[in-house]
Amino acid sequence: MTEFVLQLLANGLSNGVGYAFVALGLTLVFGVLHVINFAHGEVFMVGALAALLGTRWGLPYLATLPLAVLAGVALGALLDRVCVAPLLARSHDKSEVLLATFAASIIVFEAVFVSFGAQAENVPGIPGVWTAGGVAVPWQRVFVLGAGVVVLVAMEFLLRRTAFGVQLRAVAQSAFAARVVGIRVQRVNSLTFVLASAIAGLGGALLAPVILYSPQIGHAVIIKAFVVVVMGGLGSVRGAVVFGVLLGVVEALAGAFMSEGFAAAAIYALMLVTLLWRPHGLMGRAA
Repeated sequence: MTEFVLQLLANGLSNGVGYAFVALGLTLVFGVLHVINFAHGEVFMVGALAALLGTRWGLPYLATLPLAVLAGVALGALLDRVCVAPLLARSHDKSEVLLATFAASIIVFEAVFVSFGAQAENVPGIPGVWTAGGVAVPWQRVFVLGAGVVVLVAMEFLLRRTAFGVQLRAVAQSAFAARVVGIRVQRVNSLTFVLASAIAGLGGALLAPVILYSPQIGHAVIIKAFVVVVMGGLGSVRGAVVFGVLLGVVEALAGAFMSEGFAAAAIYALMLVTLLWRPHGLMGRAA
């Protein structure tokens, strides 16, 4: 029984890191630009697609990770140029950006669907299994966990120890004040959006060998990412990471001991309770 639970925990942790990658990007964009990017799940999906295509072309799996990051950056830059920056420049109505990114998510999904089909496919990742104490964990899942730690440390360093991180936090606190002291707010907004997209693209490539690739994975992941950011707090980077991992673990344990539908309902019920109790999230700050 203990080994079974440990196996579930290992699987849940790796899945949770994938959710955290997507939630981290969502919360970064909201924290700085104060908008919700509905197309973020499609960026995750395009990253997974880049890994799939790269392995088809004969590249080693690890060599596809930079491709996934570049794909995320390219799509993020396009979304920012078309759907985000122009609307923020002309209007203070954030709902316009939400609707524009929602439309963009449908366009990206349909483009991938028509171009590459809807069939679910396996992405070959890092082969082999790591065994310890009777628990067998695929090396791919171990790699996902390690990559998650590296990205978390890198993000903490970027936000706390670099000039761009200082500018990003200044814009998040007050775009007006940041503009007064000479910070190029539009540039910080665009770089933040692209950075969030790069993280999502990498997350897609990391999780693609763990979950089957299909054009629909973006939809499934973005819903769970929204649960994470609501519970952790919109704009809370640490909340996105903590509750992303926690959601993966809870999902794995609940799925093993109750029906899949009931487990999903329990997670969304927990989100609803969080909204009623602390509308700004468990690790967010009240406005």
